Amino acid sequence: MPRLGRRRREELAVVVMAIAGRMAEDAFKSLDSLLGNHTCRPLLLGRDDDMAGTTLGEDDDDQTRGRRSLVWLLPTIYDICKLSPRALPRWWVMRRAAGLWKDLVAADDAENDHYLGLLRMRRSIFNRLLRKVGPLLEKQVTKFRLLLPPAKKLAYALDRWAHGDGHWHSSSGYSMGKTSALQAVREVAEAIHAAFPNVVGFGGLEERHRRMQRFRALGFPNCWGCIDCTHVYVDKPRSADGDDYCSGRNNRFFVVAQLVVDSELQILDFCYGFLGTVGDAWALKNTSLYRRALKGSLFVDLPDDPFRAERPSIPSVLGGYLLGDGGYPNLPWIVIPYGQQPHLTRAMQRFDALHKIVRSWVERFFGVFKMRFQYSYRPHITDMSREKLELRACCIIHNLLQAWGDMPEVDGELSDASSPDGPPPDVDLRVDGAPLEYMFGRERGQAVRDALCT
Repeated sequence: MPRLGRRRREELAVVVMAIAGRMAEDAFKSLDSLLGNHTCRPLLLGRDDDMAGTTLGEDDDDQTRGRRSLVWLLPTIYDICKLSPRALPRWWVMRRAAGLWKDLVAADDAENDHYLGLLRMRRSIFNRLLRKVGPLLEKQVTKFRLLLPPAKKLAYALDRWAHGDGHWHSSSGYSMGKTSALQAVREVAEAIHAAFPNVVGFGGLEERHRRMQRFRALGFPNCWGCIDCTHVYVDKPRSADGDDYCSGRNNRFFVVAQLVVDSELQILDFCYGFLGTVGDAWALKNTSLYRRALKGSLFVDLPDDPFRAERPSIPSVLGGYLLGDGGYPNLPWIVIPYGQQPHLTRAMQRFDALHKIVRSWVERFFGVFKMRFQYSYRPHITDMSREKLELRACCIIHNLLQAWGDMPEVDGELSDASSPDGPPPDVDLRVDGAPLEYMFGRERGQAVRDALCT
């Protein structure tokens, strides 16, 4: 039975009672004609103690008809229409439920708390995501065992990414086996990629202009975002040398991921899968972001950009740049601080201080992302192909949560969080061309930094 509101259920109860009353009246008439009036009441309604000595006759038809009430139908009607009053949860009593999935389908006033605790999102956000991803998770019904509902698959995948528990421990709470859980997580990740293909990206021209205007208010005009690398802790991959994934600084196995974020903690670019012992510069030079920047696909002003005249023209600055720390090379499209140079002027010191403040957005993002998806913080058994698929799905969900926020139950047409004009992060627009000379070089990078400093 579809889930209805309480008012609709009450209207349905009235209809059911009317139909039941008509059917009961027809049944009484049929029994009266077959068995007679003297045998109808003892069989169906019973005999009261105070009426035991009374003889039924033709004169008491009104009394018999009045005793044929529908009270005996009320328990069935309450059960069908679910009109039983719900019990308000007591804050000092932990509600007993049969598994984590029962906590999410419970119909009490504390259901939002269960969604926030298990899935790191409210129920309205989960339903909005399910309406978009659910059709891609449906399977054809066969003669074998019952299929997992799309809501349960999505809830388990979000629970897995939110807490980082192993499949052996978390799948039992959703009445799933380990194999079914692994398949469900992969299907959910692929469905999220298919439903929101343009959420992670630099966006269209209008969105880039708004982003540059926000960074201009922070003191860095024409800035596209902040870039940095982070560690995703994993168990040692099988058939791999542990020294490649373990750093002597913390003696833990991890994989390096590089991300580009903006001032609103939106992910603009994502690349994952580097060995844990590599540095930021080595990771940058092996990403599609680096190849696209050198070939002029990014960080340049396009001729058809209608917002080009509204941005300030800075000498030596081509069209845009990223803010990075000292681990990155000094390039025309990556601005790093001056650092520990022998002769620092007062303007250079102010520039480094402002650079540190603005670039701290990426550090704040890492804290928010790893608290929201502890799957990337807690060690777990990893498969690189599956790991990249799931982490990119987490990035998409993060951007959606940042864009949607607390949404009401009823929303409008669903759309992606970014304009489809921007290319996907792993696609090069100019793969055939040679690297442009003005897009690399330490001297050009220093010239861009000096122009911003002044």
